[in-house]
Formats: sequence, structure tokens, C-alpha cells
Amino acid sequence: MVLIKRLILLAALLSVLTGQVWAKASDANQVFENFSPALVQIKSVNIESGQKSSIGTGFFIDETGRIVTNYHVISDFIQSPEQYRLEFLNKQEETHAVDVINIDVINDLALLQATKPTGVHFPLATQAPEKGEDIFALGNPHDLGMIVVPGTYNGIKIKSFYQRIHFTGSINPGMSGGPTVDEQGRVVGINVATAGNQIGFLVPVDKLHALIRESEQVPAQDSLEAHFTQRITQQLTDNQAALFQPILASDWPTYNLGQASIPNEVADFMPCWGNSNQDKEKIKYTVASSNCSVDERIYLSSHMTTGLVQMSFSWVQSDELNAMQLSNLYTTSLNSRYGQNNAGVDDVTDFHCQQAVIGNRFDTVSKGVICVRAYRKYAGLYDVRYHSILLEKQDQTLIGRYSLQGVTQDTASHFYRKYMEKIKWN
Repeated sequence: MVLIKRLILLAALLSVLTGQVWAKASDANQVFENFSPALVQIKSVNIESGQKSSIGTGFFIDETGRIVTNYHVISDFIQSPEQYRLEFLNKQEETHAVDVINIDVINDLALLQATKPTGVHFPLATQAPEKGEDIFALGNPHDLGMIVVPGTYNGIKIKSFYQRIHFTGSINPGMSGGPTVDEQGRVVGINVATAGNQIGFLVPVDKLHALIRESEQVPAQDSLEAHFTQRITQQLTDNQAALFQPILASDWPTYNLGQASIPNEVADFMPCWGNSNQDKEKIKYTVASSNCSVDERIYLSSHMTTGLVQMSFSWVQSDELNAMQLSNLYTTSLNSRYGQNNAGVDDVTDFHCQQAVIGNRFDTVSKGVICVRAYRKYAGLYDVRYHSILLEKQDQTLIGRYSLQGVTQDTASHFYRKYMEKIKWN
């Protein structure tokens, strides 16, 4: 009798769950049917070859023909408007031209103007959904056709400088720039990235509202490339100031790594992780390390990102290595790739480096090398790399390094001073 009751209860539970699944499927299907004409595929086409160089999803937001997508979908055109053109493909498989109104590289957004509007558009939400509410991501994954992916709204990603909505659904390549909507079809976020395992991230719709408002103030320019370069330069400059303000204004906490004191998590959006080789056999020296980094990057082009803030330390101790051998470890670290991207000669200058032996207020002496390169298109911004090694001890050393991307000279100088103030032997 007990078994029968349990089976009945299980059947009832399965019925409820099945009903929920069918309800979600029905909601998703209804949203897709109502709004699919407002979805388009955005193409960046190489003019010389006539072939697409990138694709993504876009969506109409009003009857005038304005379209929203991700900045990275159209970045080829923004970086080289003489080599590429933009077009969109609608539900009827018709191709039409599209112009760029405004861009936001920080939030990976672009506002476009279609030459042929559609009769259907997505309304924009004016407030965020409740946590746990069903939402639906729409897009064109892998150029396979428009689909809808149901998921759950989980609020803004915590401990992150850049606001992104945590979405339990897969944002696949090609869905970038598509809308994620509530059950009424109102856009609550824009598809931007996936972290795998049914975890996606969306740009909150309020960032789009801000871009639309700003677009009304953008003056017309004769040169598209000069106009976009100016816009990106200002956005990067303003963003690095906002990013470093809490970092540079705080009193950096420290902790002990081996017999040295080093900076710890200098901001809640710059977490630190540690590692060591103490579990390894037949090691000639002990290494304990700490690495702190801002996880997000700003996409500029297929070969250049910026926005990196990274700081790491390695405490090395050995009875078997002399001072010269320990110094060689530092040299090896100096030559390793750290905080780099694939920016080319048209993007940045070569690194120019200076080496010096420096003391701080703790009378701690270090040998350091600082390297700087300038952005060619975005005036006043630089990549900075710093490597240092603490001196004075024979059987141990502390190797430190940091990398800053897309910073002003003032920001770089301020960061260097904060860094040097917090390193010492215990």
C-alpha cells in the first residue's frame, strides 16, 4: 500500500514537471512566432572577396528601422570601413544594407540603421525581471537558422566590474547580438557570451537604453574611421578611469607569501588565486605563487583586446640554488608572455623598456624592468608591463610582475607607486 502511494505521488510529481516543461516550450514557441520577423542576421562582408568575414544576430527595436547587435559582430567594419560593408538578412532571405549609428565597445553593443525597416520590432523592458523568472534567448547559432533558448534570469554577475546578467542557457556562436526576452517579448538583455555548461551572460538592457540616449547627441562626421576611432578612444579612456578608481583609492590589503609581504585582493572584482609545487617530487626549489586578475576583456578587433589588469607573485626558495641561479629564474620570467594579446604593428608600437634598482619605504631593494608601448589609433593609451625581483637574500627571492592594458600615463604611474609601497621582506 505504501509503495502504491509513493508511485502515485511520483506520477503526480512527474505530471507537474512535464506540465512545466510543456508550458515553457509553449511560451518559447509563442515568443518566437510573435517576434521572429524582427530578428535578422548581421553580416560583415569583405568587399574585395565578396565573402562574409563575420556573422551574428541583430533585432529591430522600433518602426524606424533601428537594429541592435554586438559591437564585435561589426568590428571588422568599424576598424576598416574601406574594406568591409555591413548588411542584414531578414526572415524572407532578403539582403539589405545597414549603417552604423553608434557603438559601445565597453558593453559590446552597436546601434544600426536599416535601409528597409520591418513591420515588427521588439519592445525594450524598462525594469529587470525577478530572479528565477523564465527568459528566452534568440539568435542564429553557427549560421544554422534562428532558434530560441529558454533559461532563467539569475541577476547581475557578482564580483564583476562589468555588469552582465547571469543566464542559465547556452549562448552559442552566431547568437551574439540577439535579444533575450521575457514572456511578453520585452528585451531584458543582449546575448554576449557563454561560459559553457548552460551558463550564458547578457548585457543588461539599461546599457542599450543609455546607448540610444547618447546616440541623439552624436554629431555627424565626414570620416567614418576617424569618427569611430574618436568614439572608441573616449570610451576606453573613461572606462579605465572608472576601473582604476576603486583600485587606486583603496588601501591595498597584504598577506604573506613565503617570507615576503605582497598585495592581496585590491578590489572585489580582481580575485586572487594561489598555487605551489610542494606536492611535486624531486624539486630543486620551492615555489608558491599568487595571481590576481580582472577577468573581463574589452574586444576591439579579432587581433586586439584591452582592459587587462593582472598582478602575480612567485616566492622561490632553495638551498640548492645560488643567487645567480635564482636570478636566472627572474630572467626566464621576464622573457615569458604575460598579459599580451596579438596586437600587430598597426595597432601598437614596440615595447620600450627601462631597468633600475629601486628601494621603497621599507628599505626593500628590488631590481625591476618596466616596459611600455603606445596604442597607435587610440591616443594617450598604453600597455604597461613590470617585472621585479627582491634582492638581499641568498636562498630565496620574490618575483613580481603586473600587466596593465589600455591605461593613461597617470594611471600607470599611480599604480606603480601603490605596487611598490606594498612589497617587502618580513
